[in-house]
Amino acid sequence: MKRVPNLRGFGRAWLLAAALALLAAAMVPPYSAMAEGAAPEGLKTDYSVSGDHLIWFQADGNGVKQIHYRHLTTGEERTLTDSPSAKDAPFISGNTVVWADKALQAPESVYWDIYSYNLDTGKTEKLNKRDGEMSNPITDGVGVVWFDRKPYGDMYYRHLATGEEYNLGEGLFPVLADGRVVYKNARDGGISMLDLRSGNRWPLVRLGGSNYVDWFVFNGSYVLWKQKNGAGESQYALMSVDQPSAQPVELTPMSAKTAEYAFMALGDSQAAFIVNEGGAAVLKGIDLATGRVYAVEAAVGAGSIAGFSGDKLVLGAADGSVSFIDLSGKQGGGGVPGGTSPGSAGGEAAGAKALIGPAGGELTYGDGQARLRFAAGTFAADTEVRLDKVELGPFALADEKGRKLQAYEAWRVSAAAPFGRNADLTLRYGKDAGWGDVREKLGIYAYDEDKGYWTYVGSVTGEAEGYVRAEIGRPGVYAVMLRDVSFPDAQGHWAQHAIEVLASRGIVDGTDKGTFDPAGTLTRAQFAKLLAAALRLEAGPSGQAPFADVPSGAWYSEAVKAAAAAGLVEGDRGSFYPNGSLTREQMTVMLVRAFERQSGASAEAADLSGFKDAAAISGWAHAAMSKAVGMKLIEGDGDSLSPQGTTTRAQAAVVIYRLLGRLHQL
Repeated sequence: MKRVPNLRGFGRAWLLAAALALLAAAMVPPYSAMAEGAAPEGLKTDYSVSGDHLIWFQADGNGVKQIHYRHLTTGEERTLTDSPSAKDAPFISGNTVVWADKALQAPESVYWDIYSYNLDTGKTEKLNKRDGEMSNPITDGVGVVWFDRKPYGDMYYRHLATGEEYNLGEGLFPVLADGRVVYKNARDGGISMLDLRSGNRWPLVRLGGSNYVDWFVFNGSYVLWKQKNGAGESQYALMSVDQPSAQPVELTPMSAKTAEYAFMALGDSQAAFIVNEGGAAVLKGIDLATGRVYAVEAAVGAGSIAGFSGDKLVLGAADGSVSFIDLSGKQGGGGVPGGTSPGSAGGEAAGAKALIGPAGGELTYGDGQARLRFAAGTFAADTEVRLDKVELGPFALADEKGRKLQAYEAWRVSAAAPFGRNADLTLRYGKDAGWGDVREKLGIYAYDEDKGYWTYVGSVTGEAEGYVRAEIGRPGVYAVMLRDVSFPDAQGHWAQHAIEVLASRGIVDGTDKGTFDPAGTLTRAQFAKLLAAALRLEAGPSGQAPFADVPSGAWYSEAVKAAAAAGLVEGDRGSFYPNGSLTREQMTVMLVRAFERQSGASAEAADLSGFKDAAAISGWAHAAMSKAVGMKLIEGDGDSLSPQGTTTRAQAAVVIYRLLGRLHQL
């Protein structure tokens, strides 16, 4: 889960003004709008935290707010901006920093732009493609969302890797986490969620009359919000978005307060907010798994709470000092999801356990080093699940082909009953692993205790820096590992990165000579096998092959069956022609089917009139070619698409790599 601290700055003030106009409700803004004038030199405000990364605003010698950075473990500090322009709403996730900036806009203009800074490359980039009152950017490390301050809001999403920008429709203050966007409905005062993978959206909180959501935070699994009514009363509530039948949990009663506070934050298994009790500001913690609210002993006026790093609240004081409040030991008792307990036995280093019921739940170790998330229906009854850190010493670090693997930490997943559904396992690795440049080659591997080697399970590495996620179907020993595969004939090749990433994930293989043969042509059977491996497709129950020319027992039989079952291949009059050369248009049809069936979304078509050979595209492939160009899965060679041309192994690797990127599976 992403740690999402409170949103800030002029966006906050604008929301309050909009709510006043729309709902005619008196509100007390806890923050003032950002002034474009000078600020006291050295003043530090607007903290944001993600893992070991902390950023904040600090006024320079001219009183202009600049974004500063500190690594919480090493103490490294950097100044990320130095321009004289006004800035607002800094936010960080992973290695990406985003903020609003008036660098290209006149000071008196209402227009703002959205910018990003990459901590690894040092690159600063303007993100929005059109002018507007762009506000409150939020990133999850994969994409960025923001909104234009029109009367009911206009939301935008930009994919960081591809540079593509999408209009997400009407909404205010969107928050992005784990491929989901939660946003405020200006028309009814509630909040809704948009799933970027499927394109589906639905209301989370429906309100009417003088009731409205004042503010909210979201971390991909939970929404925490403050709700108000026309009488000026307020209350806090929490809801899980992972369970379709989940209902809001009221954390505090609806009552009038002598003062209102905007701070809310969500961590891995804990959350926090500030509420007025007896005329004083009181910091409250929440166990997300149970909804239990507890008091946190802290002087909340002593510093600016940046948000969560794992389950540690990070406080940054105006003098530059940083302190932490660890809430990881505050979980509810009785073995509820999210509870942790240290222990050791044999090779076990430390662990956590929880009771997971039919409704599902979550189990987290420590501050987020390892996390298991179970969907509803995984277990038929309350089932004890354990997550134990184990020593790597007893395990040979090699895969099924004897290739050497690099590992960070190993974890044993135990359960008192079989999994009825796959569970999400997220494991963290440290910077000391030195894997920053090979992130996409990492994966979660399972140890086969009977055969004595590790097998690749899956890998999503782009959701948060230092984390790898995969679905697992059974208990066992798991670890984040690097299988660094390379080929001599791919060195310096334009497709080298894609080839090596797919090879490291076990999706493509080299030849028996240890080369890749990037210029070699691909057959239909070979590409079906690539697709099945990339998407983790399974053929299902054994039975007759769907095509007469795909014999059972052939090396490609299971892959073709799986691709056919998923609707990716159809054949011609009962035949698949597995050994036939794969044309570019045939490949494209399979790719687009794979994207649309896996994502649940319809790809947007592009105009092909700029390609001189567009007329050579077969009628049955034209729509797919148009969509593939629109998604940049294929780009053509200059002004040619070569639809009847054959597909090389390098080209196939690149389009599979791009497909995984579009599906957020890199």
